[in-house]
Amino acid sequence: MEDEHEHRAEHSAPPSLAIKRGPGQPKYVLPERSVPKVIAAIRQGKSEVSIARALGVNYRTWGRLKTEDERIASAFGEARKFEEEELVGLLMDKARAGDTTSIIFALKGRHGYRDQGAPQGGTEQRVNVTINLPGAQASVDDYMRTVDGVRA
Repeated sequence: MEDEHEHRAEHSAPPSLAIKRGPGQPKYVLPERSVPKVIAAIRQGKSEVSIARALGVNYRTWGRLKTEDERIASAFGEARKFEEEELVGLLMDKARAGDTTSIIFALKGRHGYRDQGAPQGGTEQRVNVTINLPGAQASVDDYMRTVDGVRA
């Protein structure tokens, strides 16, 4: 109950801390004492939904906070970069160990390979070879005459 009261008090911050959005509706401003907790949650990989819930704000407000507050945006960017590096390392370890799914995913994700066609963004030209075989023949002799006729 105390937390709810504190949240309401912070939400209705004095005009010097809140930006007016409409008649009597100040924008939520992240309290200074919450910044270290939010940064720690981001670095621990907590979901954005759980961070918004812990702050007592909706997801749209969280989205605004993480872009408008440079400290939060910076921590979020650093955490994402660290997470990406860690996941790429794990993926490469599994691929090197022969995990076929990891090998395929790494080739697709990191090198632009596709199930069909040239790698995305690749400038190399691929050769397309079409082999036309003659249709079925009544006998092997007829087939051989057809093949010999094609070679000539």
